[in-house]
Amino acid sequence: MGKQFSRRNLLRLGVLASTAPAAMTITSATGISAAVADGGRAETSESPVPLGRPVVGPFDLDQVTLHEGIFQQKRDRMLNYARNYPGTGNVLDGPDRMLHLFRVNAGLPAPGTWPGGWDTPNHLLRGHFTGHYMTLLSQSYAATGEESFLDKLDYLVEELGKCQRALDQREVGRVAGRSGKAVRLSDPHPNQYVLLPAGLLNGVTDVTIAVWLKLATSQSNAKIFNFGTGSSAYLSLSPWASASTGPRFAITTSGSGNEQRVDGANNSVPVGEWAHVAVTISTADSTGRLYVNGVQVGANTIRLTPANLGSTTNNWIGRSQSTNDPYLNATVDDFRIYHRALTGAEVQALATAEPAPGSPELTSLVAWYRFEEEGETALDHSGNGRDATIIGTSYPGFLAAFPEGQFSRLEPPTLRENSGANAVWAPWYTCHKIMRGLLNAYHLTGNEEALDIVFRMGDWVHHRLSRYSQAELDRMWNIYSAGEAGSMNEVMAELSALAPDDDAKARYLQAAKAFTFTTMFNATLAERDELNGRHANQYMAPNIGYLRIFEQTGVEEYHTAAKNFWAMVVPHRTFSNGGAGRSEHFGVRGVITSGFTSSSDPRHAETCCAYNMLRLTRNLFFHEPDPAYLDFYEKALHNQILSSRRDIDSVTATEVTYHQNMWPGRSRRIGTTIEYSRYGGNGSCCNGTGVESHTKYQESIYFQSADESTLYVNLFIASTLTWPGRGFVITQETQYPTEGASRLRFDEGGGPLKIRLRVPSWAVKGYTVRVNGHRQRLTALPGSYVTLDRRWTRGDVIDISMPFSFRVEKALDNKSIQSILYGPTLMVVRDDTPSYREFSFFKDLKLDGDLAAAIQPTNVPMHFTTHGYTLAPYYISDPVPGQFNAYHPYVKRVEPEVVFGPATTGVPNDGIRDENGETFLDRVWETAPFRNHGQFLTRVQEVLDEWLAAGRHTEAQRQAIFLAAARSERDLAL
Repeated sequence: MGKQFSRRNLLRLGVLASTAPAAMTITSATGISAAVADGGRAETSESPVPLGRPVVGPFDLDQVTLHEGIFQQKRDRMLNYARNYPGTGNVLDGPDRMLHLFRVNAGLPAPGTWPGGWDTPNHLLRGHFTGHYMTLLSQSYAATGEESFLDKLDYLVEELGKCQRALDQREVGRVAGRSGKAVRLSDPHPNQYVLLPAGLLNGVTDVTIAVWLKLATSQSNAKIFNFGTGSSAYLSLSPWASASTGPRFAITTSGSGNEQRVDGANNSVPVGEWAHVAVTISTADSTGRLYVNGVQVGANTIRLTPANLGSTTNNWIGRSQSTNDPYLNATVDDFRIYHRALTGAEVQALATAEPAPGSPELTSLVAWYRFEEEGETALDHSGNGRDATIIGTSYPGFLAAFPEGQFSRLEPPTLRENSGANAVWAPWYTCHKIMRGLLNAYHLTGNEEALDIVFRMGDWVHHRLSRYSQAELDRMWNIYSAGEAGSMNEVMAELSALAPDDDAKARYLQAAKAFTFTTMFNATLAERDELNGRHANQYMAPNIGYLRIFEQTGVEEYHTAAKNFWAMVVPHRTFSNGGAGRSEHFGVRGVITSGFTSSSDPRHAETCCAYNMLRLTRNLFFHEPDPAYLDFYEKALHNQILSSRRDIDSVTATEVTYHQNMWPGRSRRIGTTIEYSRYGGNGSCCNGTGVESHTKYQESIYFQSADESTLYVNLFIASTLTWPGRGFVITQETQYPTEGASRLRFDEGGGPLKIRLRVPSWAVKGYTVRVNGHRQRLTALPGSYVTLDRRWTRGDVIDISMPFSFRVEKALDNKSIQSILYGPTLMVVRDDTPSYREFSFFKDLKLDGDLAAAIQPTNVPMHFTTHGYTLAPYYISDPVPGQFNAYHPYVKRVEPEVVFGPATTGVPNDGIRDENGETFLDRVWETAPFRNHGQFLTRVQEVLDEWLAAGRHTEAQRQAIFLAAARSERDLAL
């Protein structure tokens, strides 16, 4: 195939190129000096960091190689899909499927078929999966260097370029009419309908409305014209009232049930040929008459007149007052409104004569639209100045698998929702995925044509949105589902950084800011939590783009809004697997378990949400290296994302979950729906983000400071880092997550380097570091970083020990509902009973506070037993075809009495809780491990004093508890 681009070094234009969508750090970090101290606070550097510039950056995917382990296994299954999809043996069959609907939309030959799922003909999100597929191929090539991935990607980009050029050649203005030019309405043409001035028929009683019409298809209830004030008061004309009835004229002031109608002879308005259609109302005989091609086809008593409707505000050619009626799919010419009822002979003359300016009928005309002029204005040729507007402006650079009218319908003045015959479903979301995929093809493989295509798309975006005020944009973005725009602000800000001149930079940045969802932006900026009931992904994704704008402008509010948003999700709306949302929506702040055991909607933790939260988290860390970000990142990556890929091979489907059920005793099958194939095994949003997530596991294992003086070791995943800028090759050897240890070995290079080693928040059981066998004196606080600052040489070894322990994570709204975790891993109870399993642990605890005293290992790695049940890692995802393991992510903790080992007290535990929902024993053991029994007794005394002061315990209960604790020394000893 012909190449229309050259390959470039990935670190181009001073860019710290990231390998993950939306983690692209596009401002130059040259000369910035920054580091992170123990505990994660940024150090003061000699030269200040410019506002908006990241202090930390990623390595490229090809600089980090995964080694054997669970992450590599999941990754390799997705690489196998990328190599072989759709399983036909032809290397280009996969790209051809991704191209099919784009080619159809561009009017090009489109052999073969489409991906399926949401990427099917007439689906409103078609084309988005192609964007994800480009990212899949880009990441797969960057990680492996396999030419087959590059061949597929090059072909795909080249063919998309052809589609874009073909779309530029569309007839987007006027088309050939009955006489001269006409306007073509509805998809696939950009023009959607014609908006006529308000009050057009004020005071009109007798009336004639006449038009030349060429129907593209027979449509039930499409309207040639509709004048009214809403669904109760209107006059309209349909060429077909139903599949076998029509045409029909109707006028009403009290709803459709009270219409006064004129029905014409059935099938009298032909399809595919020009027809002249006219309707008249005469007050002289209270009659309405309907004509087709000059012949009267119907008449009836009509006592209402246009004047009875009052001042009509919704006056349209080609659109109905009802959202359930389709837009007219037809070519329209010579549309006339008279303020008198023409005679039959006059109507017949209109149907046979060529229209001509200067007609003597001008004095009788209310308005006359001939559609001779290009542009969105339809001039009023009656001389009355009642110009109309054609809704559906088009611009060059458009690229999609659906018509451009989807964008016009979402924009003012239409503002369509995702319902009805003319529904709109997130066209900007789909646009983002395509642009993101093209940008990744450029950044990760050097495909110059991809950048050319996306620049032209960027110009198209600016043209579309620059005409609207922020208030108009807000109305659009606040439309549920339809207004979802992904991270369009992210890609536009990136284009601004890559643009060749200042004017282009300014245009793209202006367009990026147009995607500011000010309703939520202002709320999060002010730390007002208004997320309840919001569609999670609709409001997650823009925050990623706010950080890109912050990098380009230095305006701190964009950073603050993104940071505050993150803090409203983590931990307040986060499940123990790292996911968020129920049925794709945020719930009430702090409410985790709502509906877990009811028959209500069980669709939790949409996988796309975890994908977007990880992207946001990663980029927040680049600007403010807070270890809390990486704690969440590990949790969501290690549990929800890792578990989202089914543990079987497939070359025909992605095998990625859509939702992940948090109900007790459920599985990754909800009802009869298998979550790996919800909405098709390919083509849904989570299929798309899934192919990305599982081919970029290495993206956050290591980070570097902007001045390359510091290496961050964030995740403990077997891998090798090749760092050309410093000459280091560093290998990490680990069996994580089956054991809490990791070794870093310097295979090549030497010199001074600060190494920040992450101390996970769960590492409470003795985190130690040895360099070449010598233990380092470090203060390793859980949820921080420790620093090794020295000159390294080839062969140096760092050994990290972070023993795993069992612990619980309590649901915020019900502290008795808890998840069991082992190190970073969510452990689920294997059982299909649809109610909480009840566990008691306090009676078994030792001074270390580890639940392991009540949990026994099995002969299967990472599998344990407790209370007669099996505990298994959440990330194991149904490896046996046809079987779906039922599990409990949460159990119910039942601890009725205050006990210390076998020492009982008779004092209630679960029945007495503090203002945070914690029991006495919760408060005692929250500070474990204890060095000795004396420290343990001190803690018991502290909580006893607090409980007594608050009136929760009596003095007698206090004494009983303390005596039992004192007698427990031998029982609690390790």
